[in-house]
Amino acid sequence: MKINTKALAILAGLTVGMSSTAFAATADSFTDVPKDHWSYQALDYLAKEGVIEGMGDSTFQGSRAMTRYEMAAIVAKAMQKNDISFGDKAVLDKLSAEYANELGTLKNQVNKNTNDINDLKNKTDKFKVWGMTRVQVGDDNGLVKDGHNGTYNNRFYMDLEGSMKVNDHATARFTVEKNAHYRDSEYANSKIPKMLKLTRKDGTTDFLETTNAISGIDKDSLLGDDNHNGSISNIWVELQLGKNHNWYTNIGRKWNGIGMQNLMLGGQVDGIATYHPIEGGHGWWMSAQYWKPSADWTTVSGTDQIKETFKEDGSHKGWDTSSVKINTHRAPIVGSLDFWGPIGKYLDANIAYSRVVDHTSDTGNSADGYYTGAKNFYGVDLKAKLFKDFSVTGSYLKSDALLEDLNWLKPHADRTWAVRFDYRGTDLNKVGSWGAYAKWMDIGAVSDLGHDDEWATREPTFVNGVKGWFYGFKMVPWQNCEWETMWAPHLTENSDANWAGGAYTRHILRSWLDFHF
Repeated sequence: MKINTKALAILAGLTVGMSSTAFAATADSFTDVPKDHWSYQALDYLAKEGVIEGMGDSTFQGSRAMTRYEMAAIVAKAMQKNDISFGDKAVLDKLSAEYANELGTLKNQVNKNTNDINDLKNKTDKFKVWGMTRVQVGDDNGLVKDGHNGTYNNRFYMDLEGSMKVNDHATARFTVEKNAHYRDSEYANSKIPKMLKLTRKDGTTDFLETTNAISGIDKDSLLGDDNHNGSISNIWVELQLGKNHNWYTNIGRKWNGIGMQNLMLGGQVDGIATYHPIEGGHGWWMSAQYWKPSADWTTVSGTDQIKETFKEDGSHKGWDTSSVKINTHRAPIVGSLDFWGPIGKYLDANIAYSRVVDHTSDTGNSADGYYTGAKNFYGVDLKAKLFKDFSVTGSYLKSDALLEDLNWLKPHADRTWAVRFDYRGTDLNKVGSWGAYAKWMDIGAVSDLGHDDEWATREPTFVNGVKGWFYGFKMVPWQNCEWETMWAPHLTENSDANWAGGAYTRHILRSWLDFHF
């Protein structure tokens, strides 16, 4: 074994020097180590050997005296190296013996700091927040045609999402969304009821009809946009169930979609959904869901038949409101099955089925509930990657709506066709990445249970069918920022309307910038 003769000389000197100073455990570890202490000679040697970093002047300590803890810290760092010679290791062993108490204290402190850091990390990992803010401008004549009922055109928007870890297999989730509309002309009609019932202190009642005036408070009020008013809009729990924790289950209120283009369903629902990779299914998954849309609705009729009543002397007595009927309609309760996966190297498929299991209203007449009378919904999607960066997605949807009872609709209002072409795509971490798309669709008025209103194609414009092309381009101008512009120059709204003059042409041009955080 080759032994460094210089190291032997240093060790010999250290052995003599240690006779009066070795294992000085009772010394104040924060006091300076005397400049004539053998430790400095040892550190100078290790610095010259490259085991530790020197001060650049052929010595380690330079001209400054060091405390015992500083010495111990340097020794501890040097001891982490593995590729050192026998002689260098012997010198380190002598130093570690000299500063054993300080090294033990440092180790305990490091362990404590490590535990504190891990504890803090676990606590911060339990709660996470992310989302995006959007600035959007647009022009949409469909809002005018439908009485200015728009909520998705010119706006500032924020989507805030959060998760709270319960344990390794359970997480609580929430979302907060806010639409801030800034173009008053798009909200010419008030969102508050036009007929208000007033009750006086003496118990008598009267009715007041509001005007179409709009105010800034009204357009951003709780009544104006229930799911985007800055309150918590979705609350649910994510669970990983089963022996292998691969039954991914959501319980609560959240956004949910069925189908590749979310045509059968795409919106906020209450219920339970579980997702599971099919064993031996070659990449196929299945989902079972039991749900209902989160919004019921109320209809009011007979307000045009309210009559004024008079006393015997001919003076005003009050109003006869016996003609007014208010009915609450419950959204349908639905069970769904969904299967998706590859059927080839370049082809994926999705097959979905939903059945309405209950739909009622407080009138006692089930026909007043889910108004189309449909009980069954069928959907098929295919996505083909034809060549690099280019894919085509086709979707078909069909319901068994009772069209014979819906005589204001055309015969094919119970089905939907859609095809989408995508070229390339964006990556929020890659500045300059971009994508383009084109989409044609013919959405039947009663073919779905509430499709994803990706560009406000049907809601808030309450129409009977939409047909036409959409074109879009998006890119990443800065990291975590995405700009997108969508153009639909010639849509046919009310495409399923079975009355003269029902259909009209709609154009949409929108551009928005999303800031993700």
